[in-house]
Amino acid sequence: MNDVALKKAWSDHSRLWENNVWVYPVISRRAGGLSIGVNLNLDKRCSFDCVYCQVDRTIPGPSAKIDIDRIDHEIEILIAEYEKNGLANFSNFKEVNSEQRRIKDISLSGDGESTLVPEFPLVCKRLREIQQRHSEYNLKLTLITNATQLEKPRVREGLRYLTEKNGEIWTKLDAGSEEWFQKINVTPYSLDKIQVGIEKTIVDFPICIQTLFCQVDSDIPSDKEINLYIDRVKRIYEKNPKNLMEVQLYGVIRHTARPRVFPLDKFFLESIAERIRKEIPAKVKVY
Repeated sequence: MNDVALKKAWSDHSRLWENNVWVYPVISRRAGGLSIGVNLNLDKRCSFDCVYCQVDRTIPGPSAKIDIDRIDHEIEILIAEYEKNGLANFSNFKEVNSEQRRIKDISLSGDGESTLVPEFPLVCKRLREIQQRHSEYNLKLTLITNATQLEKPRVREGLRYLTEKNGEIWTKLDAGSEEWFQKINVTPYSLDKIQVGIEKTIVDFPICIQTLFCQVDSDIPSDKEINLYIDRVKRIYEKNPKNLMEVQLYGVIRHTARPRVFPLDKFFLESIAERIRKEIPAKVKVY
């Protein structure tokens, strides 16, 4: 295994691949292999402006009408290329071994918040059809979301398609206090609003909690902040324990659009994971 090549692939999540507009391949730490990304936010529209995000929102993206048939076609092109040699010819993946290039999922994850798109439920319905069409791969369908729109009926309609078979919602929860939340996620939404959305969602749908801890300037999450965060995770877990699939803790690995954002030591993340495990019998993993 070429660890250097693998880390390089993890850190480069370019949305550009060949002539595709909406669909791109990445080697994903959390998916554990090749993830087919679907970027519904070419315009970079998002309800968060996270300090650790790689997307530079000072430069506007193009406005584009969602083309579901084109998305379907681009996924088919990518899968066809994968079937030739596991995308071994793609420059980002050339030195990554075949096991790490094994196809794992189709993920709604791009330059903004996928659930803001009006066509979200129709996109999810089509992804479910593609999942069935390629049942030989047992593809997982995932939504990476900041949870700001999860309570909306049209979003829940989409989630029903997405999670009908082997699908999960990977939702952000990056803070325990409103102060740290605003420092990290920079949004007009409140942390309590995010909490309520996740709590209501886990009642009906399988979720993973995704948490990025980082240093901003000289500030790192305090012990009090971590306790408040764990309390929020517990409250989510208690709403429906069987639907909390995993708590995913991770740090900065890609270039951030904003300066003065730094990764934390892995030991710091491992210590948080251990504290969570002492509170709830959930799967917790550090990436």
